[in-house]
Amino acid sequence: MGKFDDNERIILNVGGTRHETYKTTLKTLPGTRLALLASDSDIDSVLDQLQQVPGFIEFNARTNEYFFDRHPGVFAYVLNYYRTGKLHCPADVCGPLFEEELSFWGIDETD
Repeated sequence: MGKFDDNERIILNVGGTRHETYKTTLKTLPGTRLALLASDSDIDSVLDQLQQVPGFIEFNARTNEYFFDRHPGVFAYVLNYYRTGKLHCPADVCGPLFEEELSFWGIDETD
């Protein structure tokens, strides 16, 4: 499939909601699931690594997007954390669900 370009946009479909961002944005939090997705490795290799972690990910070559079967509302806050470096907990989501989503994405809430 090839490698990512730093300025390439990445489409993430999370729970049916499409989010679009840049590889450089996803690299702002090294060691997280999305940083791995944005790594310089071959896409097939990255997908193999991501499949090792519990959780569903699928690449759709036709739409050029990655699908994660996760909570789309919480993901908007996760992606905003990559963009701003500030993590905000949505008022309409219970704490345990938010913590579970952060754990899935590989984000340490104490950082």
